[in-house]
Amino acid sequence: MAEISYPADWRDIPAERWAKMMMTPEDYTQMRASRLAREAHAPEVGDIAPDFTAERLTPSGKPTGATLTLSSLRGKPVGLVFGSYT
Repeated sequence: MAEISYPADWRDIPAERWAKMMMTPEDYTQMRASRLAREAHAPEVGDIAPDFTAERLTPSGKPTGATLTLSSLRGKPVGLVFGSYT
């Protein structure tokens, strides 16, 4: 499989590549600024996970109406999987 190479500076990306990515340099600049702002508040590796509440699902993925709060599991091993299985 061929390795993908990227220019050292995003400003060196040719126009045809921006077109393939369906993005303009301005879109990229805005997206990057937004991402950096979000990441500034993200926990670091080793930090305690922020508390949240999520709806429990059945094994087939249907909502149950019941919720689970992460803090209620403190002291117990927990594995979290975020994503979509659709």
